[in-house]
Amino acid sequence: MTNDFERNFLEARRRVASQPRAPDKPREPAKTGRKPQPSQSAWAHDAEISRLAKLSRLDYDHERKAVAKALNIRAPTLDQLVEGSRPKLGDDGGQGRKLDLPDREPWLRPVAGAALLSDLAAAVRQHVVMTNHAADAVALWVVHSYLLDHIDISPRLAITSPEKQCGKTTLLDVLVCLVRRPLSTANATASAIFRTIEMVRPTLLIDEGDTFLGVAEELRGILNSGHRRGGAVLRTVGDHHEPRLFATWSACAIAMIGRLPATLLDRSIAIELQRRLATERIEPFRLDRTGHLDPLARMAARWASDYCDRVRNIDPEMPSGLHNRAADNWRPLLAIADLVGGEWPERARAAIRSPGTEDDTTRVMLLADIRSVFAGRTIDRLPSADLVEALVAMEDRPWAEWRQGKPLTQNGLARLLKPFGITPTTVRVGTATPRGYAFAHLADAFERYIPPEGVGKPQHRNKCDETDTSCSFQGATREDEVADRKCKKFNTDGFCCTVAEQDPHAQEGPLDIPYFLPRAPDRAPALGPLGDSLDDRDPEGPHD
Repeated sequence: MTNDFERNFLEARRRVASQPRAPDKPREPAKTGRKPQPSQSAWAHDAEISRLAKLSRLDYDHERKAVAKALNIRAPTLDQLVEGSRPKLGDDGGQGRKLDLPDREPWLRPVAGAALLSDLAAAVRQHVVMTNHAADAVALWVVHSYLLDHIDISPRLAITSPEKQCGKTTLLDVLVCLVRRPLSTANATASAIFRTIEMVRPTLLIDEGDTFLGVAEELRGILNSGHRRGGAVLRTVGDHHEPRLFATWSACAIAMIGRLPATLLDRSIAIELQRRLATERIEPFRLDRTGHLDPLARMAARWASDYCDRVRNIDPEMPSGLHNRAADNWRPLLAIADLVGGEWPERARAAIRSPGTEDDTTRVMLLADIRSVFAGRTIDRLPSADLVEALVAMEDRPWAEWRQGKPLTQNGLARLLKPFGITPTTVRVGTATPRGYAFAHLADAFERYIPPEGVGKPQHRNKCDETDTSCSFQGATREDEVADRKCKKFNTDGFCCTVAEQDPHAQEGPLDIPYFLPRAPDRAPALGPLGDSLDDRDPEGPHD
C-alpha cells in the first residue's frame, strides 16, 4: 500500500513539474485593484485538476490522496476542485449520462411531401412486417413529430402484438432514426417523464410497456395529459415548496404485448403487428447501418419547416363515423395527408381503423353484452341472476373469470352499471318478483355508449306484419295468468312494472317487441315507475 502511495505521489509531482509553462508576458506597472496573474504553479495545478476530473470515480479515489499531497493541499479541498471542474467537461458528477437530443439538420432542398410519405412508409415496411395501411399511419405519425409547435393533438402510437417476436422493438429502432428528438426507454418513472419533457420535449419511444404500464397509474395519467397541447402536471419544488408547472405535451410511441390500458388506447393510433411468416421477406435492421434512414429524417424536418403554418390552417374532412377523440387523434395526420395531396388523402383515410367494441372499456363492453342478451331472449326484463348467468356463459368475454379467476356476481354487475345511473329494481317474471333490470332503464345508456350498427340487433323477426308486430314474442307473464294482446301502439299514459296493459280493442295475439327495434319516443314499453306496490323505492331516485 505504501509503495502504491509513493508511486502515485512521485508520478503526480512529475506531472505537475512537466506541465507546459505559461507564456511569458512583459511585466506591466502595478495597478491598484488589479487581480494578480496566476503563478506558474497555479497553471500546473489547473491542468492536473482537469485531468483528475476526467477520471472515473474509482480511478480518482485511488489517486486523490497522493495528488493532494503532491499539490500540497488537503484531500477535501482537492475533491471540491475536481467536482467544480466536472460540469465544464460535460459531466455534472451524477449517475447516468446527460441527455443529448439535438434537432435534425433539415434537408438542403425543398421536399415533395407525397414522395416523402411514400418513402417513409416503404422504409418502415423494409424492416417490419405490417399492412400497407399501418405503414401509412406510421409515416404520417413520423412527420407529425416535427410539427408539435403547430398542432394541438399528438396521438399516441400504440404498437402492440399478441406475442413476442413480432417486430415491436424493431419498429421503435426504425423510429429512432426517423422522428424528431427520439428518446428510447424501456422503463420510466412519472417524474422522469415530465421533467424530461419540460427540459427537451423529446419524442418518447417506450418499449416493454406491458411490464410496468399496467400498475403505473401516475405515469399513465401523465402520458394521457401529453395528448393535448398545454398538458402539464403541478408539483412543488425547493425548500419553500413553490408550486411549478411541468409540461407533458410531447409525441409518444408505446410498444407492448397485449392491449394498452383503455385511457391510453383511446388517445392512440393502433399499429397491430403479427409474427413474420417464413415466406415474408424483410431486411434485418442493424443499428450500425442506418444511413438510408437519415436522409428521410432530414427531409421530414425540412418539409415540416416549410409547411408548418399551412398545416395549422387545415381543417380536414372527417370520414363518416369518426368522431370525438378518434377524430382528434386523426385530425393532424389527415391534415398532413391533405396538404401533400396526390393519393395520400385517400391512403390516410383508408388507414383509419374504425372504432368498435374491441377498443371499448369494460363497462361499455358490458352494456353491449347486456343488450345482446336482451335481444337473444326477446324479453323486456331479466332477473339479476339470469342476466349474470347469461353473461358468464359468453365465450371470448371476461365475465367467466372476472376477478381472480372467479365469475362475475350480481353485486359486481351492479357496481359496473352504477356509473351509468343504472341500479337493479324489482321486476315481475311470472309470479316471482326478483331484483333485476328492465330494458327501458338501460335504453338510454345503450343509445349513448354503444355504436348503433351491428351490436345488439335481433337476428331475425318472425312473421312481422304491417304494424311492426311480431307473432313470436313471449310475454314476461305466463298466458294462464294474464292474456297478451297484439296492439299497434304501446300505452304511454301510465306505467306498471307488473303486467303488460291490455288494449280491449286489439286483436288477440302477443305483444310487440319493445326493446331493440328503432322506435319513436312514444313507443317506449309500458314499464312502471320505481316505488310502486311491487318495487322497493331506490334511495337515489328513479332511473328513467
